[in-house]
Amino acid sequence: MRGTKVLLLLAVALPLSLVTRANGGAKGEGKSEPALLGSVSDASTRKPVQGVTVSISGTKGQDRKEFTTDASGNFKVPQLPTGEVVIILEKKGYKTYRKEGIIIKEGVSLKLNFDMSSFEDDESDVFHPFMRMLDGAKR
Repeated sequence: MRGTKVLLLLAVALPLSLVTRANGGAKGEGKSEPALLGSVSDASTRKPVQGVTVSISGTKGQDRKEFTTDASGNFKVPQLPTGEVVIILEKKGYKTYRKEGIIIKEGVSLKLNFDMSSFEDDESDVFHPFMRMLDGAKR
């Protein structure tokens, strides 16, 4: 009876240990966390913006990586090389946002939140007689 329990325990523990090892080991044991996490929201409505292209490149001509925000406006960037990076956010209908001087440190996750302004936000702020004539022509 005791031998059966030992065999049953081994039958359960062995596959579990293999799965843990394949996934990077126990917590804190070489498990790779995203180096950069973030969210993008609309500057005027504060609602999340889906489908924003997040481009990340090193300042020393390193490769450019691109990611896209999900339905909640969130993005995750797995493992980046350490050093300074430039982040560019782009989406149709919004102004391109560029952030320089972001330092990625080894073993440290960084969380950034961005607010993007739409082109429509600027139209109400601009006053020019020519623009007023164009608005009159539309009506």
